[in-house]
Amino acid sequence: MSKPDHLSKIRFIHGLMKKEVDEIMNLIESQKGSMAETNTPPMDALIRGDEILVNIEIPGVSSDDFAVYLYENLLIIEGVRKRYCLDHKVYFMRVEREFAPFKRVLPLPFRVNEEETHAVLKKGVLSVTLKKTAE
Repeated sequence: MSKPDHLSKIRFIHGLMKKEVDEIMNLIESQKGSMAETNTPPMDALIRGDEILVNIEIPGVSSDDFAVYLYENLLIIEGVRKRYCLDHKVYFMRVEREFAPFKRVLPLPFRVNEEETHAVLKKGVLSVTLKKTAE
C-alpha cells in the first residue's frame, strides 16, 4: 500500500472551497445593486439629447429636508424623511413608510454644466435636469 498523497488531498479540497467561495462572491456581486439600494426612494433617470432627466419620489419631504449636489461625475441626492407626528399622545396603528435618512448616487454618463442644473419639487416628486457641457 502506498502512503496517501496529502498534498493532492489539500489541493483537491482547496479547489472545492475556491469554487464555493467564487460562487458566493458572484452571487453577492450580482445582488450588490439591489441590496445597496434597499429602502431608498425610487428613481428614474433618462437621457434626452444633451440632457439628463432624473425623477425621484420623496413624498412628505420638504425642500428644507434634502440636498442635491454634484461631485465629480456623480449626482447626489440626500436628505431625511422626518416623522410627521411627534405628539406623544398619538400612537401609530401601522407604519409602512420609512422615516429615516436617504441617499441616492447616480453616476453621470457625461460632464454636466452646474450652472444649468435645475431641481424642482412638486407633488412629492423631485425632478432634476442636468445639461451636458459644451466641451
